[in-house]
Amino acid sequence: MADWNKLILEERFRPPYPQTAVHSFVITLEKIFTERPLRIWDLCCGGGRHTVLMSSLGHDVYASDLAPNALELTRAWLVEANLSVELAQADMTVCPWPGITFHGIVSWNALYHNTFSNIKLSIDTVYDCLLPNGLFMGTFKSTNADTYGLGPEIELNTFICPDGPEQGQLHCFFDETTIRRLFEGWEFISLVEQKMKYLEGGQNFLEYNPFPYTTWCVLVRKKV
Repeated sequence: MADWNKLILEERFRPPYPQTAVHSFVITLEKIFTERPLRIWDLCCGGGRHTVLMSSLGHDVYASDLAPNALELTRAWLVEANLSVELAQADMTVCPWPGITFHGIVSWNALYHNTFSNIKLSIDTVYDCLLPNGLFMGTFKSTNADTYGLGPEIELNTFICPDGPEQGQLHCFFDETTIRRLFEGWEFISLVEQKMKYLEGGQNFLEYNPFPYTTWCVLVRKKV
């Protein structure tokens, strides 16, 4: 079974460059809130690319991950960049900073590695930790992804990856109805299904594929 604490040590699981969408997310937060610095939580920070980006933009960043190696990699990157961030080892369903409320929370390509009930618990935790008008941005695998249906199905639309580097890991897939159920009570700012259909690919293609899977990109606001 794949172990994320070991997988994060492989370069393919920790891209060196942040997503431009995360930079845009911070700019949007800066337009909504006048106070500085903003408080932003990088939930499931991985190797730290977005933690470093958001901290370099001058904001107070909090980063959490369950994998100790992820936090060590993030810490090393921050030291190299001469940046200071609050780091904590924590499950995705809990906030390790009781009493802290955030202007924004981001989680990129992480939360879908769980059952729907735990993902819903994570989103409910995020909601509770946001200030009024605070934003959450996250990505979720779509039921239109080519990898949908691979491996044993342990619950509706949730499969155990049967092989490859993520063998044994849970992948929960979402259609539009389920995404809207997940964010019931939120205000949708943007809901986009980025579609990617693989037409060519040789043996073990998914092991070296550089392109994203069909993914839901979600930007939501906590209602006042």
